[in-house]
Amino acid sequence: MTDSEALHRLLDLEAIRTLKHRYVRCMTQSRWDEMATILTPDVQTAYSDGKYSFDNRDDLLGFLRGTHDVAQSHVLAYWHVTMPEINLISATQATGVWAMYHFYLDKPALQQQEMFAYYEDTYRKVGDVWLIASTGYRRVMEQTFSRRDLPSMELVAG
Repeated sequence: MTDSEALHRLLDLEAIRTLKHRYVRCMTQSRWDEMATILTPDVQTAYSDGKYSFDNRDDLLGFLRGTHDVAQSHVLAYWHVTMPEINLISATQATGVWAMYHFYLDKPALQQQEMFAYYEDTYRKVGDVWLIASTGYRRVMEQTFSRRDLPSMELVAG
């Protein structure tokens, strides 16, 4: 591998890491218009072990606007991804596996959900930009509980 090829490889890997981090930020902050710019029009998704599956960007964004929007003041949610395993298949295709922690709180019901899962993604480079072509996760662990059972716990921000 030449120095130039190695440099391009490193730049592609960093672009994909940044892309996934942008995806998580868009999810957490309900930035749906920005989210649209990082997904292919034919993006394939399968969340919650395939329970919520979509085969295009418009249907996915409609679902996210209706279920995860921060404008729904009763919901507090965030995602954290780490430990990427990115495989460059070609100059325009790549795959990735990411460990994910997800926190979800229905504030009025004081119902909390926490999940650990692995995202499995594919990426497609269009022009000079990497986009998410498919994403989804399989749960390793999920737990839910009522915060009402924890009388000393209080939400001080968010």
